[in-house]
Amino acid sequence: MSRPDRPPYYFLAQTANLLLVDDDPSILKMLCDVFEAVKVLKVQTAPNTRKAMSMLEPPERYHACVCDFGLADVKDDEFHLLRTYSRHAAFVMLTGAPSAEKGFTAASLGAKAVVQKSAGFDYLRFARRVNYYALLNIINPRHRVGARDSLTTSTEVLFAKNPDFVTNWAIELGVTDRELRYIWKKNLGANAKIILFIYQVYRKAFAYYEERLALRLKGGDPGEDDSASSTDEYRRYEEYYHMHRSTICDYLMFGNVVNVMQ
Repeated sequence: MSRPDRPPYYFLAQTANLLLVDDDPSILKMLCDVFEAVKVLKVQTAPNTRKAMSMLEPPERYHACVCDFGLADVKDDEFHLLRTYSRHAAFVMLTGAPSAEKGFTAASLGAKAVVQKSAGFDYLRFARRVNYYALLNIINPRHRVGARDSLTTSTEVLFAKNPDFVTNWAIELGVTDRELRYIWKKNLGANAKIILFIYQVYRKAFAYYEERLALRLKGGDPGEDDSASSTDEYRRYEEYYHMHRSTICDYLMFGNVVNVMQ
């Protein structure tokens, strides 16, 4: 099904939504340059809290949001976006100066990470962190650090153990296949096999584009690596995606098939 004129993972192009929020145009441009190289992501920007709020409102679903501290144009509250939308997207907060108090508040409000902007900022490492949290939100939009419910635990096992099959996933979790399938069906109306596929294909796609980004940041020519799309594994991913595209896209858009069907 793959064609030589299509770049690797073309079928996932701009399927994960990322919102960048900063009042400094130069920083926004820099972040855009980095994340637009990860072609899985659809990157959008907002210069202030008010604009970001209009974008984060349903039905649009953002899988990750990179937000600068200090934006207080709504209610004079620099935590307003995080406070209001942390259950909708994975928030990574940027700060110009470290603050234990701000870090604690951000974490308590649901931020996945607080990252300091500084000289020698590691854009590749930062991109990898944001991509990781975007994938975490894609798979389980309800994930909360420290939660001990079965959905959170099964999500964390998935990311920690990277199983090949649902059976392996269930074994690592210490449950039966049937119990694992029930966890995802009950909580998110999702098929565990499709969830595993989404995790596997996006993990591979993010890794591929992170390698391209690493080359670019070193001054090399990232180009496209056609060998990435010539493996049997890639062809299986491509075929499975097209066979289940409607279900996968619905999950990416809504994150909860149960709500879609009600």
